[in-house]
Amino acid sequence: MSREHLLNALLFQLNWFACVLGGVHDQLIWPLLTLSLMFAQIARSQFLHCDIFLALGAALVGLILDTFWVQLGILDYGTELAPIWIVMMWMGAALSLNHSLSWLQAQPMLGGILAAMVAPLCYLSGESLGAVSVDNSGLPIVAVSWLVVFALALRFAAGHPKKQAAN
Repeated sequence: MSREHLLNALLFQLNWFACVLGGVHDQLIWPLLTLSLMFAQIARSQFLHCDIFLALGAALVGLILDTFWVQLGILDYGTELAPIWIVMMWMGAALSLNHSLSWLQAQPMLGGILAAMVAPLCYLSGESLGAVSVDNSGLPIVAVSWLVVFALALRFAAGHPKKQAAN
């Protein structure tokens, strides 16, 4: 793993904690700071346009899916809509697709399966930190959603024209 990929992986993990703990304590400065650091880290990347598209797409998809899960009663953030910090977490995940998680682009279905296994655990970890309440019976819906979204995002990242031109 290159130094840039390692830095991206560390920022991705830091973003997760900053988002969850920022959500718990109503302090968006920490998720905003870590997301800004992730953007700064990829700013000179050949994938910048793809990364921006992925991050904005992830923000929209995350807002829709987490809000849908709230409406279904699977998740409870204490709000009707997905909170901004979870949307920033989705963006952080997207900013890893061309970097620390780029190795999954060759096998997007494997990436989707891994996401399906990890995402419910992340929500449960967020619950243990006080950021969300989770109805475990709905976690299979969350897992399948992450499988599809992550596999499609990896496929998009792998096929982005800027990336093809770089190869």
